[in-house]
Amino acid sequence: MTASEEPQPASPFEALDQLDGAEIVPNGPTKGGGTLSKNAKKKMKKKEKKKTKGGDDEMGAPEVAPGTEPVQPSGVEIEYVADAMVSEDDPMYTEWVKIFEHFQKEPEKEGEAPKEEEQEKVKEVKEEKKVAKPVVEDEDEDEDKKAELSRKKYKLLHRLSIAELKQLVKRPDVVEVWDVTASDPRLLVYLKSYRNTVPVPRHWCNKRKYLQGKRGVEKTPFQLPDFIEATGIAKLRAAYEEKESEKTAKQKARQQSRPKMSKMDIDYQVLHDAFFRFQTKPRLSGHGELYYEGKEFEVQMKEKRPGTLSDELKGALGIPEEGVPVPVPWLINMQRYGPPPSFPNLKIPGLNAPIPPGAQFGYHPGGWGKPPVDEFGRPIYGDVFGSAEETEQLDEVPIEKEHWGDIKEEEEVDEDEDEEDEEDEDEED
Repeated sequence: MTASEEPQPASPFEALDQLDGAEIVPNGPTKGGGTLSKNAKKKMKKKEKKKTKGGDDEMGAPEVAPGTEPVQPSGVEIEYVADAMVSEDDPMYTEWVKIFEHFQKEPEKEGEAPKEEEQEKVKEVKEEKKVAKPVVEDEDEDEDKKAELSRKKYKLLHRLSIAELKQLVKRPDVVEVWDVTASDPRLLVYLKSYRNTVPVPRHWCNKRKYLQGKRGVEKTPFQLPDFIEATGIAKLRAAYEEKESEKTAKQKARQQSRPKMSKMDIDYQVLHDAFFRFQTKPRLSGHGELYYEGKEFEVQMKEKRPGTLSDELKGALGIPEEGVPVPVPWLINMQRYGPPPSFPNLKIPGLNAPIPPGAQFGYHPGGWGKPPVDEFGRPIYGDVFGSAEETEQLDEVPIEKEHWGDIKEEEEVDEDEDEEDEEDEDEED
């Protein structure tokens, strides 16, 4: 076929394909019987490119054009050898070589097996160190435990006990069960023991609501104070209410339409004296004193004094009020073990004070035991025999116990004295 007989491209797309080197079938048949579409041509181009790439790999490396870097095949390692920057004649050559060695890349060993061997060696060395490790100090062990324990377990481990906290503070009587759980227990106890400190209400830790336990409890009726009760007004009111209850409905209606005044015969002078002369102050709560459930049922021990027995207690213990004095039942134990440490200045007859007249020492019924003495017959706890000389008491200035700022009552001058004074003045004139 000559050049004149070569087929001409029917369309510009076929001309592009001829330039790319693709084989063109003029008016090639398609499935539809017409020419190829654009998408079909693109797919054909991709297939031809893949074929050409596969052929190049099989044939070998492509030729490299002059002036370009050769493309290295995969799986080939290239080692770069650095040029010697220092000549061997230099006297500092060995030193320079050592320095340059630190900056050169270490040659890697062939395969991955050596890396695994190195890791195994490192593990073996670590295990040998653990076995041959000397005894570590307590501080190091504590640090390891801190890393292992959680924060909650660490706090429980280092929490003080109640006994230890009471030994560390000056006022162990204010320490409570939950004080050891505070972030700084010593500071908390110090603040609680500080003067005029108001404690937190005790119902803070209760799950039920405040005063919930008083539901259904019958309230006691209000009682009049003693100075008002002494006037007898309660009896008058009771008699008046009883009289009112006996009235009929007709009498009550008549009383509402025509009420009567001054029904109760009250001496108003008695009421005046009750409020202005005999009135007493009610009991007021002290500083920081708060109410809690059951407080009104507690026994008030402020009026009691150690060593003084009431008549009721004496009767319960079988101590007669008259006749030969009988000791208290706990006297013999006190003579054996000593006086109570909470009351060092308390005088107890038969222990550190002489027994009353008419009483005798001994263990017979009504006896006062054996006085505590040492090996020389001297009393241990105090003058139990009453033979010590009485110390002379110095004259002390009397202490004024009156309240400051009280208004003094005006002295009532008798009328007779006034008249006598006036008569004397008249005689002098």
